[in-house]
Order: sequence, then structure tokens, then C-alpha cells
Amino acid sequence: MDQKTPPGCLLPPFPPDQSLVELSAITHPAAIRSTSATLVLPSQDLASYLANELSTRRLSRLHKYLWLAGLPVPARPLHRQRLMNRAVVVTERADEHLVWHQHRVFVKPLPAFLLSYGFWEAHLCGDRRLHASACGMLLSYVWLVAHRSDFGIAAAEGLVPPGVTWERWTAFAREVLGALDLETMADVDPRYQYGELRLSRLDMLTRWPLVAPEMWSPRNVVDGYMSSSTWYTAFFERHFGWLLVGFVYVSVVLSALQVGLSTDVLSANSDFQNFGLGVTVAGLAALCLALGSIILVWVVLFCYHLLSTIAFDRRMRLERAKKGQGKRS
Repeated sequence: MDQKTPPGCLLPPFPPDQSLVELSAITHPAAIRSTSATLVLPSQDLASYLANELSTRRLSRLHKYLWLAGLPVPARPLHRQRLMNRAVVVTERADEHLVWHQHRVFVKPLPAFLLSYGFWEAHLCGDRRLHASACGMLLSYVWLVAHRSDFGIAAAEGLVPPGVTWERWTAFAREVLGALDLETMADVDPRYQYGELRLSRLDMLTRWPLVAPEMWSPRNVVDGYMSSSTWYTAFFERHFGWLLVGFVYVSVVLSALQVGLSTDVLSANSDFQNFGLGVTVAGLAALCLALGSIILVWVVLFCYHLLSTIAFDRRMRLERAKKGQGKRS
């Protein structure tokens, strides 16, 4: 089926009288940084801007395996996120919306244009994919803002546009719930068939080439699903922290062996001495192997970042040179 449909085929999931934002009151950013590290100007390319704001294409490619990262149930409301000791961290990428990691949950603020009936008619109802993504985003906020306390948290965190009241929000949410097929979830993007998604599982799915071969790249292997800190220290803490725990246990075992060898009974036991010798040699070998692995990974990461930076810089220079030649011609 063609993605584009005539404007009359799709409708906003709420009536005109429940619109919370007037079309004339919507203000788009002057420019945003796209996923491809280029600037998108909404005043010149509104379609690309909306795709960057609403698209969950990466999660759609992983959809068959999202059951590994989350459950097909509504996300917990904001007050429950607080009870679970999760801090709300703002993200402006829709494919990071409702992704959680340890004590953080990433939430995209509700775009004001999704609350405008006129904007839906003009820009969202003519594109089935955008319409489904927009409906899914609205549904996710119905999940998140279920109680007055949730609304207070959302307002304090800047997740809902200013001027929206609790009374108007509840009336709006009822209309959205009545317009969407909540049994089959056919009206929303497949990503929103799941609630919260665990970042560590998404990292695993992104790095595994057999899950989504078209997504696989060396950068995804290094960064995972979401790139966070670019410091090597943070990378090694995140991926090699378990080694420290292992060395603690080995140290405890070696200390116990040393105490045993200091006793008269075990110091004369050849089997115990051989066992202690084996454990000591194995511990030293494991330490050397771990240190060697860390050094090797550091060298590979350094070379990868150096070469990828050089290649990216060269590509950007060539693209800008071509654009400059095109303008002069």
C-alpha cells in the first residue's frame, strides 16, 4: 500500500472542539539536528522536520524482537516512574521515548502541534505513517498522564505545552481513547504496541547483526542503540565493570588459600598445595588476559574513532564543496 493517502482518508483522533492548541499559536524551532547530523529547517522542509520529530523507524526494524526489551502493555504513569526511583530525562527523539536505563526513563515532550486539529488536517492526515506515529505519541501520553499527580509532574518537567489544564487534558484524552482501536492497536505505529523498553536489551538487539542486518554497522556495535558518554572511562566502566567484581572474588579465594597454607594441617597436604598453586596460576593468567583485552579494546576503539572521524570530515568537506559548486553554477 502506498504510504501517501488522500487527505480525507485519515482523521485526527479528536474533534475540532477539543483542540488544545490553535494552529496560529504553533511555533516550530528555527532548526533541528537530524539523525544524519544535518540541519533541518522546518520553515523550508516541514516534512523532514515532522519525520525527525515522530519517526520510530529504528524500533520498527526491531519490532519482531521488541518482546525481549519490553512488554506489550501500557507504560507506567509518571508517578509510578517516580516511585520506581526513575528520573525523567528529556529526549527530543521519538525512538528514544519511553526507553529506560537503570534509574532514568527518557521521555519526549509532547509536541504542541499534536494538540492542534488544524495541524493534523494540514500536515499529518495525508501521510499514513506519520499519522500512525502521531497517534502513538498521543496514546503514550494518555498512558503517562493518567492522574492529576501525573499531570503535575508533566507540567513541572515541561513535558506538556503551557496553557493546557488538567480538565481540558482529561477531556482530550477521552476523545483520543475513543478514536483509537485499543484492542488491535492498528491505528498506531507498531512501536507503541509496547510500553517501556529496556535500553540494555535494545543495545543487544542493535549490536547483533542477525536481528536487523540493514541496521548493523561498526558504529552501532560501539555505541549501541543510544550513544551516551564518549569518554573511554565511561565505556570501560559500563562494559568491563564486572571484571572488578570477579577480581574481588578471586582475591577472597586467594586470601583463604593463604590462610589455609599457614596452618599446620593444610601446609603439609600436597593436594591442597597443588590446588592453591593451580588457583594462583589461573588467577594470574586471568588478570593478564583481562588487562590484555582491555588494552586491545582501547586500541581498536581509538583507531575506529580516529578513522571514522577522518572519513566523516572528508565526506562533509566533499558535500559542502559540491553544494558550493552547484550554487556558483
